[in-house]
Amino acid sequence: MASLIDIITATFIGGIIILMIIGINFYIQTSASEINYSSIAQRNIQEISNLLAYDFSKIGYRVTGSKIRYADSTNITFLSDINNDGIIDSVRYVLGSKNELLNTPNPEDKILYRALNNEQLKGSNLGVVSFKLTYYDSTTSKVNYNLLTQQTYRDKIKAIEYYIRVESLAPIEGYYLGAEIKKVIRPKNL
Repeated sequence: MASLIDIITATFIGGIIILMIIGINFYIQTSASEINYSSIAQRNIQEISNLLAYDFSKIGYRVTGSKIRYADSTNITFLSDINNDGIIDSVRYVLGSKNELLNTPNPEDKILYRALNNEQLKGSNLGVVSFKLTYYDSTTSKVNYNLLTQQTYRDKIKAIEYYIRVESLAPIEGYYLGAEIKKVIRPKNL
């Protein structure tokens, strides 16, 4: 009888240990996935931010006259000698719609497009869920979006703030890991 109790006790303790090992393994796998997705989101937002900072800092470079052709909260077109080749280029950024990416696990992701001159819009799915541009004049006052339909108000822009939020393309335990950045660029040529 004592040996039967010993066997049952050992089986019970062994079962608990196996469940603990399975739980720890699940926790480690989830943590590894979170770290991986978070790292990808950080790299994606850093790449986007570096490109925006580079392009925005060159707005108006070697351009006489109006430098910003179009501006709103998610779309900007500006002139610059972006390639430093003596030819004035037109650069456009525009945020796509979430309807373009219906087959991705994240229902909110969009493509941030960039076009140089007359090229087609180019972009890839880096998990952008939010992209917003804010414009400031020389007194650091925000320029109203409604006024930006007029070139005279676009000419008053002296600084551009961009906000980007990137999320993982797939959820972990029902939520999307993300990263965000907000930065103000004051182009020298505006």
